[in-house]
Amino acid sequence: MTAISFPEFAPDLPAARVDASLRQALGACDRARECALLWFAEVQRRQLYRALGHASLQLYATQALGFTDNRYWQFKRLADDLDRLPALREAVETGDLGWTKAQQVARVATAETQTEWIGKAASAGRRELERQVRLARKRTPAAPAAQLALDAPPRPVADPPATISLRADGVQLARFEALVEKARRLGLAPAGADRLDLVVAALESLVTGTADASPRAAGPAAQIIVHQCPACEDAAVTTSRGERKLAPAQAAAIACDARVQRPGRPNRASIKPSVRAAVLARDRHRCATPGCRSTCFLEVHHITPRRQGGSNRADNLVTLCSRCHQFAHGHAGALAPAQVLEQVLEPWPEAKAGS
Repeated sequence: MTAISFPEFAPDLPAARVDASLRQALGACDRARECALLWFAEVQRRQLYRALGHASLQLYATQALGFTDNRYWQFKRLADDLDRLPALREAVETGDLGWTKAQQVARVATAETQTEWIGKAASAGRRELERQVRLARKRTPAAPAAQLALDAPPRPVADPPATISLRADGVQLARFEALVEKARRLGLAPAGADRLDLVVAALESLVTGTADASPRAAGPAAQIIVHQCPACEDAAVTTSRGERKLAPAQAAAIACDARVQRPGRPNRASIKPSVRAAVLARDRHRCATPGCRSTCFLEVHHITPRRQGGSNRADNLVTLCSRCHQFAHGHAGALAPAQVLEQVLEPWPEAKAGS
């Protein structure tokens, strides 16, 4: 990758010199964006955000990099395109194709046509390339049935993640994409939520009989069954496709906030229901992870694990979404629990008023 140089600013230069310097600076800005995109795609491809202490790519982008949500989704879409189109990725890496043209190519190129479109982009100006892309998009007929794959991003599970596929006609696909985009724009989608998370949240809303999947429901909308060996502590969840073995972090997160059944004993909640309700109310029914604040799939987490002497008292408990909860158990200390607890215990204006 070539070095990026910016012209040093100096006032009162001749017009031609100012124009040349401005063009050089703009070119350097474009190259810097391309470089940033490649590094971002690397973080996504290798899930390096986990090693950096974040439960999702979006949390890493917004909390560590200072991205706005709009900037995150722009980078995310382009990173996905680079994974989907390896020839386009190579063209960007070598500098044969700039940031702006790569965006245009990604709108129409497929694995079969990417090389052809890269050639067109290299020989055409930006406006001409935009015109060709518009024409190509108009000529492409809508498929009678599009395959809509809802693959969750890789989870730390002991066996390969399951794939759920739905078939949609053109209208259904357009409605789905529009609703997903609107949910994200209105802030209804939790940070880092993938499409499968949104579908499950919508189903939960139907089951609970509410229009907005209210987080204040008395209990979970559905129950899952987990079997755990008392000797080796291996755990598996029961599904229609058989038992799926859980990773240790998943099993630990579930055990943190569950109803436990042992042979010959009554069912017992890991956390007393009244204490759990108080913790959820204290945390305003939101995930306490900075930058997440999800209101979906909430669980209660032990800051100091019970095996290390932690109690079931409210001051040792904090509300996390299922994604952040599992991440906390897989990356000890990553969520800085002391700081999180201090944040959620801070009184809110309505609490001061005695509500």
